[in-house]
Amino acid sequence: MGENYDYISDINARKFCWNFKVYVIRIWEHPSKFNEKEIGSIEMILQDSKGGRGHASIPKSIVKKWSGVFQVFQMYIIKNFIVVDNKTIKKPTPYRWILTFSHRTEVNHVMNPTFPLDAFVFKTIPELLTAEKIENSELFDMIGEVVGKHDPRELVTSKGKETKRLVVVLQDLEKNRINCTLFGEMVDEILPHLEVGRLEPLIVVIQYFKAIRWNGQTSVQSHFEISKLHINAELKDVVGFRDRLLKGAPSNASRISQMSFQSGWSGMEEITNGSALVKTIEEVLSSKEEGPIWVAGTIVAINCSKNDWYYKACRRCPKKVETPVGNKYECDKCGYTHGTASIRYKVEVMVFDGTGSISLLLWDRETSQLCGKQAEKVLEEDGGREDEYPLTLDNMMDRRLLFKINVKAANISGYDQVFTVMKICDDEEVVDKNLPKNFDGNSSMNMTENGCSNSLDMFGNITDLNTDTDPDAQYTMDIREDSITSLKCKTPAKRVTNGFRSGSSSAIQNEDEGQLSTNKFSRKNAKKQKSIMIDGEN
Repeated sequence: MGENYDYISDINARKFCWNFKVYVIRIWEHPSKFNEKEIGSIEMILQDSKGGRGHASIPKSIVKKWSGVFQVFQMYIIKNFIVVDNKTIKKPTPYRWILTFSHRTEVNHVMNPTFPLDAFVFKTIPELLTAEKIENSELFDMIGEVVGKHDPRELVTSKGKETKRLVVVLQDLEKNRINCTLFGEMVDEILPHLEVGRLEPLIVVIQYFKAIRWNGQTSVQSHFEISKLHINAELKDVVGFRDRLLKGAPSNASRISQMSFQSGWSGMEEITNGSALVKTIEEVLSSKEEGPIWVAGTIVAINCSKNDWYYKACRRCPKKVETPVGNKYECDKCGYTHGTASIRYKVEVMVFDGTGSISLLLWDRETSQLCGKQAEKVLEEDGGREDEYPLTLDNMMDRRLLFKINVKAANISGYDQVFTVMKICDDEEVVDKNLPKNFDGNSSMNMTENGCSNSLDMFGNITDLNTDTDPDAQYTMDIREDSITSLKCKTPAKRVTNGFRSGSSSAIQNEDEGQLSTNKFSRKNAKKQKSIMIDGEN
């Protein structure tokens, strides 16, 4: 008669003599919090015959006894644990308990496994992209082909530790794509495989990664030591993926593309690939759903004055830097000190489409694209006008564009009436093909020949110029020149540039890069303004 084994789903703190037959799915060393060069503990993920997964930990006091004993994807019989509560936020398993090794723990290696190994629990790319909410505490596995890569970058953590960061693009068998960010040693592991002329598919399994949604864009990234990258491993899941991928005639084309963050998945590509539905401003203002939305509209006003169309940012990260320390700037986020700050655009505009008007916040990449110049050059050449924004910004006026905006909970509640722009499309042909049926961006907008009428002045008290982070800046800081496209419209005639002027702003500071906050402005007032506009046209 065979020996009876416990199941991980039955674990509780009232028992000591647990007896498991399990696979080791993942094993990693956790550094000591007092000395990162020392091993603080050995952590493992165990899986039983029912597929239940549990977290086991070998404390520092007995690390030497068990170091090198366990091998990943091997089966073991393990007895006698101390069960403790898992207080960490991100749990690698759905259960609250950690099985802690002690001097009484017994281990036997099973050379002939008695049940099959299911090493991964895969999350699909569409699952993440369409999820209403990203669970911050969830860690998961994913499989895909690497089809694009960005340049690796050096960075400094909040604790002052130097590390590396690399973004690659993963694609599944249905051509769905998602960005994947790797940190530290994983960058060194994958770089030798990323030659641009590669003809063979590079298939990776990312294990225990997390998803993030920032400014409406979903991506995945590694999470400290628990994450693991399997590169072209001879695993059954990888073999099956490769066979399905190469089914039919093999491709002679290069499989990995060098990408920049501007062109990797541009607004025009997103629109032309049919993955976007363009809505009217009226539909956006009445929307009750968070997330990215495309709208079409004409820029009819610029809400800034002499000094509030830009902000000073760290040259290493997108964080706003405040007053200098002596003759240098110190970044509160990354701790980097530099002699000069970077000048970056942050411009609020009013956009009209015939169904209503909406306030949009344009950051550095989009404003550079529309104006044709970098912010630092504009400030140097055209920043001396008395109490007026630079004339260069007028290059944006009367431009009919497609805007991808991020609708946040604060926008829906009416607490924040300024919507952040994630991407734009300024290709005239693409814009014309994707206008909503009832779009009327050329109708009367109460515009005089020299500027904006008073019906637009009432929008002046909207933007919060203390919002201190460009959400896309970390992707574009070193390559802003690439984002400047040829302008497709002539510079508009001279106008009174301050017809749409910023009023007193109620600043709402928010240190979280992902939460772009502006001042209070009710949806009710927006509807009232829209009504005034329509009355003015009549």
